Amino acid sequence: MRSPALQMETVLEKYEVYNPIPVIVGSSVGGLLLLAVITAVLYKLGFFKRQYREILDNKPEETATFNGEDVCCEDPSVPLS
Repeated sequence: MRSPALQMETVLEKYEVYNPIPVIVGSSVGGLLLLAVITAVLYKLGFFKRQYREILDNKPEETATFNGEDVCCEDPSVPLS
C-alpha cells in the first residue's frame, strides 16, 4: 500500500491598518458630555451655591484676640537636652 501524500496548506490573513482617531475623538467628546451632565446636575442641586454669606448672616462674628499671655513654645513632654 502507498502511504497517503502529505499536503501543506498555506492560509493568508488580510492585515488591516487600525485607525485609533475615531475612538480617541469619540471618547473625548463622550467624556466632555458626561462632565457637562454631572456639572449641570450638581448645579441644579445647589452644590455650587456660595454659602459663606449665609453663614455670616446667621451667626455673629467671633473674632479672636491675641495678647501674648497664653503662648508657650515649649512642649512639656519633650525633655530638654
